[in-house]
Amino acid sequence: MAGLQSQVVGDGAFQIFGGEDAARLDELLADVFGRDDIAVLAADWRGIVYFTLADDEEADPDTVIGFDASSGSSGPLATVDEVLAAVGDGDIAEAVDAESFAEWREMTGAPPLTLGQCVPPVMPEFLGGDPAERAAEAGDLIGHVAASATLMGRLEELGVAPGDEIPEEIFDAGRWQ
Repeated sequence: MAGLQSQVVGDGAFQIFGGEDAARLDELLADVFGRDDIAVLAADWRGIVYFTLADDEEADPDTVIGFDASSGSSGPLATVDEVLAAVGDGDIAEAVDAESFAEWREMTGAPPLTLGQCVPPVMPEFLGGDPAERAAEAGDLIGHVAASATLMGRLEELGVAPGDEIPEEIFDAGRWQ
């Protein structure tokens, strides 16, 4: 994503990352996915991160992949050119559910989001949270992705399968040091 400059679109509903801002997220997602060919393009108010893969057998290097840390899901969405065109013509607002973002801002009285902020669900979806129940205040995108990935890793390490009850030890900081 060389040449992109960081910018906030639609009061923070969509955020494009360039330079050092993107590098920090690249490093985090490299740790999450265990690969070093990730280049972050953007994120949205919900905490979904959009990136490309430079060296993947299944995805073209211009394919934008979305990663929702709250649900743990990821997949191809569009091309870089399509995303940038959607930013340019305003269609990105519909793609990132800017209407719900505006409703959240009105309900909470929150100011526009700044670069690197998001409004994640109160509880991650993979722990049984409802994606419609958003935090009352904006939080840090990197913190949200890192915390979600950590919890998901703990679940995997404990052998918790979808539908299993979440053991209390997942939250025991002493066990995971």
